[in-house]
Amino acid sequence: MKLLITGTSGFIGKNLEKGLKSDYELLTPKHNELELTDENAVREYFKNNKIDFIIHCASKGGARGIEDEKTTIIDNLSMVSNLVKFKRDDVRIILFGSGAMYDKSRDLHKVKEEEIGEVIPKDLYGLSKLKIANLVKLRDDITCLNIFACYGYGEKPSRFPSYAIDCVLDQKPIVINQNVIFDYLFVEDMVQIVKYFIKNKPHDKIINITPKESSTLVEIASIVNTFGDTPVSFELKSNDMNKEYTGDNTLLLKNCKGLKFTSLKDGLKKLYEYKKEQR
Repeated sequence: MKLLITGTSGFIGKNLEKGLKSDYELLTPKHNELELTDENAVREYFKNNKIDFIIHCASKGGARGIEDEKTTIIDNLSMVSNLVKFKRDDVRIILFGSGAMYDKSRDLHKVKEEEIGEVIPKDLYGLSKLKIANLVKLRDDITCLNIFACYGYGEKPSRFPSYAIDCVLDQKPIVINQNVIFDYLFVEDMVQIVKYFIKNKPHDKIINITPKESSTLVEIASIVNTFGDTPVSFELKSNDMNKEYTGDNTLLLKNCKGLKFTSLKDGLKKLYEYKKEQR
């Protein structure tokens, strides 16, 4: 099989490229090689390449602390639309949704896929993911995997697991502005889930991919702080909890039989050793 993976410059796409390259022939065009919002460019790319499966990781918006561009919705929708338009009918697509489609301006406590659309997201990125999910509901050739939080190799240094690890490695205090409950999925588990769904078409079209156990930033900091030779101090600036961001994984476990998750401690230890070796 020849797989097209979009968005391999990003964290998710880069790890999928690494995890799948030994099993499949991969096409991994960068943004300057294939503009997915350009209908003509996508048409020509599919005309010139035999593609048997698509994993769509490319996305616009959703960056923490950065306002979404006004074109976020139309850009994200047009990328999916163009892939659907020019692929063969027998080619399946796996794409990535987000917990943002449930509206992250509120507490999300183990939200279920059946709740999608009950509350409309207030941000453009979340709204674009909701609109894509509504498209997926109408098709049998697309699977939408909703990520709430994913950590691992090559993530941005500002992501909390990497930030906390860097603090321990640099012997600097870990500062937490506000504690929050997340569903942190280890990136190796994400790759294994995608591998499974390439070979096994899921029964459900939209699936939250979250671990069994949720965690707080304080828990992550406490675990990471045991890895170094000398523990560092950490400061929690507020006693108030931020909005929870977790999703129910019942459908994932139903579709992905025998799935085993990396424990939070083991995943953080692997990331710690990786970052330590990168220095």
